Amino acid sequence: MFRLRLFLPVLLLAGCAALPARAPEEAARLWQAREQMLAPLNAWDLHGRIALRSRDEGLQASLHWVREQERHRFTLIGPLGSGQVRLTQDANGAELRDAEKNVRRAPDARALLRQATGWDVPLEDMNWWIRGLPAPGVVTEKELDADGRLKLLTQLGWEIEFLEYGRYGTYELPSKLFIRRHDNVPGIGLNHVTLEVRVVIERWALRDS
Repeated sequence: MFRLRLFLPVLLLAGCAALPARAPEEAARLWQAREQMLAPLNAWDLHGRIALRSRDEGLQASLHWVREQERHRFTLIGPLGSGQVRLTQDANGAELRDAEKNVRRAPDARALLRQATGWDVPLEDMNWWIRGLPAPGVVTEKELDADGRLKLLTQLGWEIEFLEYGRYGTYELPSKLFIRRHDNVPGIGLNHVTLEVRVVIERWALRDS
């Protein structure tokens, strides 16, 4: 009995080591199923944190992102010491309200945020990346993990690392992303990072669309 107790953990470890790795074909099949399940999601209430860094400056803010079909509301608390900034986007365009109640408008949220703050954040594409999906457009590189989830994505000049996933209801969604933009140095052609965006999602609440 004593020897059996000694050998039992060894046998269990050997059994675990013998489990076959999931084939790439199986990961691809799981990925297709994930795409079909996640693409229709168009309503959520997301809480987390966002950090932006360029070569010259950086900022951190709390993030509250509410989406209701084609209407988005981003609330940033704490950026640039300015208190609360609210950015909304719908079919009629985008509007930004700062802590002093100043209002700016532009055709889309990305352009408006760039005009107001100088930060060029790919908000429309993040609408897809935040779900663990590629945005519409050319995909330069795509790497899946063994469970058929996006691990690395390169598209539209951006590199997106999906560092962690979490389960929210029946969905498995990213909980930590690292997004970088690479540009070529004029006359040299070297790739260098011009903007980094880190997103940590603390809570996902999915809504009926």
